[in-house]
Amino acid sequence: MRGRIIAIVTIALVLISTQGTVANPGGNGDGNRDFVCGGSCHGDPTLSAPSTATISITSGNTAFTGTAYQFDTTIEIDMISHSRILGVFLLSSTNGNGDNPEDHGWNIIQDPSGTTVNYVEVIVPTNGAVSLSWVLTAPEEVGDGDLIVAIHHGAGYEDLAYLGVSEPHSISIDPVPANLPGFALDWSAPNYRVTGDTSPVSVLTQNTTEISVEWKLEGESVSHPATVEAGTYDGWLGHWRATRGGGRIVYRVTTSNGEFDVIQPWLTMGTIPPEFDGSLMGARAQGFAGAFMIIALLVSLQGLLQPPRRKHDLDQTREAEVAEETSVESVADKPTFDEDAAYRARLLKYDEHPGLLWDPVDEEWVDDPNYGGDELCSLRPYIR
Repeated sequence: MRGRIIAIVTIALVLISTQGTVANPGGNGDGNRDFVCGGSCHGDPTLSAPSTATISITSGNTAFTGTAYQFDTTIEIDMISHSRILGVFLLSSTNGNGDNPEDHGWNIIQDPSGTTVNYVEVIVPTNGAVSLSWVLTAPEEVGDGDLIVAIHHGAGYEDLAYLGVSEPHSISIDPVPANLPGFALDWSAPNYRVTGDTSPVSVLTQNTTEISVEWKLEGESVSHPATVEAGTYDGWLGHWRATRGGGRIVYRVTTSNGEFDVIQPWLTMGTIPPEFDGSLMGARAQGFAGAFMIIALLVSLQGLLQPPRRKHDLDQTREAEVAEETSVESVADKPTFDEDAAYRARLLKYDEHPGLLWDPVDEEWVDDPNYGGDELCSLRPYIR
């Protein structure tokens, strides 16, 4: 019974704490969202509060139909949650439905995170200031349009959602001027560069007297200025670092002619390995050389991995001498057939001494092996 009560109390506490957490402290992730989709708590005044953050917009007020337009904003915030997550919307209205810029003819080319959405979540640094940029293509129709920045965030460990909305940034969408600086119509941005290649990247323009280029490695948040030199007519050479492996560089060109400054969209350039330079025979020869090197290495390793042999293991002279001496001694101790025959031939038999033979050399009597049927082996005790 006591265990059941503890389980019921635990479940009740979990449900209460879940209902009380309304501010999504971990964020919702980047995506395309209307303002009210940032969290259901935004529509409830008892669960939200106005943000004290300052939202500044520094973009121009003119865009040309169908061309790139960069929208820049800086947000300064002094009250943020412990996670320091800030959600930022780019909107065309605050109606709560159909307020994405793409609903009003804009096309997002790149957002601050490198994708193409109108809502991003960023980590606020300790200085409390965040600068963000969107690159969009202006609507195809001439007229006026608005872009708005909206934010939401937490504060401390509270469950409230704090909201902030900028003033509408009005933009006049004009026809494309005849002398608008930009990329040449027949120029295509290079998609790849060979790994380690430091040669400049060629950029062809039109109606342009000056360009500037900024670049960064994919994933970096801070861009770097590139060195630019004039090339052929309406051509430019941009210098930036080489990449290796699967590294990718994103770069952005600003085209100018004294009357207009046009910030072009971000471009991406990947990295590929160098092409093989050589003949088929050369490749085969190189392969054979590599195979021989591997074989030589294996032979060397085999010698190194064998156990060391001691000196006395290699010098077997003493063992050979002992074996030879043993063989000689055994042969010397064993009487040969010729020796037995010569011995028997010199023995003399006398009738007056049956069963005995006289050895005139040693001057002694020995047993007659033929007397009584004994074998020659009976003479063995008398042989030296």
